[in-house]
Amino acid sequence: MAERLRVAVCDDDEAALGIISSSLKDVFAAHGIDATTSLFPSAQELSQAMPTRRYDLLLLDIDMPGLDGITFAKQLREQCDRVDIMYISNREDKVFDSLRVSPVGFIRKSRFLSDMSEVVGTYLEQRRGRHSQSTVMLRDSDAVYPVRVDQISYIEGQRKYQAVHVEGRNSPIVLRRTMGELERDLADEGFIRIHKGYLVNYRFIEVVGSGEVRLTNGEALPVSRRKENETREKLLEFVQDNDRIVF
Repeated sequence: MAERLRVAVCDDDEAALGIISSSLKDVFAAHGIDATTSLFPSAQELSQAMPTRRYDLLLLDIDMPGLDGITFAKQLREQCDRVDIMYISNREDKVFDSLRVSPVGFIRKSRFLSDMSEVVGTYLEQRRGRHSQSTVMLRDSDAVYPVRVDQISYIEGQRKYQAVHVEGRNSPIVLRRTMGELERDLADEGFIRIHKGYLVNYRFIEVVGSGEVRLTNGEALPVSRRKENETREKLLEFVQDNDRIVF
């Protein structure tokens, strides 16, 4: 049975909506994906539909009257909505602004056909990779917990013990390990040491600046002054290497 994806396309150009939807279905079909697309002429209308509909991917224009695509996406992230977002736009100058909401791709309207095929193909590879994400075994004094790496938001140092914060758990898993050991073990998994007491999964970082790292769940963690620029550089490196933003 073909994999099914629910996709919302939002663009204030009515003609563009039809073209994007048709091209998307063709690309998805070429990868064995049965995609259902819903079309929205404004971010306001999409916003109204979101509470009652679940989408796997949002394809957003950036320049739209009223609520633009980046502002709308920021609102979703503030609500801890981690739906996949892809941009399709003429505003190539907005690529780095869009990184704040962790998009899975950027399609240039000026190179629509080639970008559509490449970016959507890359996204599907990433999606399959995420679904087979590696699992680590976390052992505390009472039990062993299998946890997917992409569910660990950050690790907080507590002297001889480290508290591992996992998405969906009410309390952290406490390990008797050093922060240095965990930093070494998770170096290739996208974790950034932002402070002597914090190791953060890049996938959860929304903003770095003003002495703090803000996460997608709204939490703010301190970043040391000497590590702020390094954190930005590593974040961009992980995004480019792992999420492969194309623009």
